[in-house]
Amino acid sequence: MSTEAIQNAGAADRVVHWATRLLGLMAAVLLFVMMVLTFVDVWGRYFFNAPVPGGFEVTELMMATLIFAGLPLVTAGNEHVAVDLLDYCMPHGLKKFRDMLVNLACAGMLAVLSYRLWIKASEQLSYGDQTAILNIPAAPVTYFMSISTAFSALILLALIWGNLNKRKTY
Repeated sequence: MSTEAIQNAGAADRVVHWATRLLGLMAAVLLFVMMVLTFVDVWGRYFFNAPVPGGFEVTELMMATLIFAGLPLVTAGNEHVAVDLLDYCMPHGLKKFRDMLVNLACAGMLAVLSYRLWIKASEQLSYGDQTAILNIPAAPVTYFMSISTAFSALILLALIWGNLNKRKTY
């Protein structure tokens, strides 16, 4: 979106624009840090017999954060993996109906997953769940996963709403 388009856009469009930019930047930084950590860990392990302490734990947490930072981006771009075996023989109206139905089912499943992740994060927080070596709390990552999943469910609902109103979808 250009600067002029952002200024002329509605509040929802601006929120989506900045949220996707923030999540994209976060994903890029996480991926770069994971790459550097893995590089240093491998070199340390094979050439100096001294891997990065807790490198595996940090990589696990960053991987979970990276995946769930990318989920709303993939959802907003409507870029999930899809099998289109019958699309060539399906009327356009039926395809739109099917897509809205699939989006609704996925939004419902993501909402349930978000709820369960929130409960899990609350449990982790209550008993102080941490990583084994570095004692990094697990709850903040799980809360982020829950929020990201809920955001993806809302994006799917926005896609459905946009299709019903024949508006631009995100």
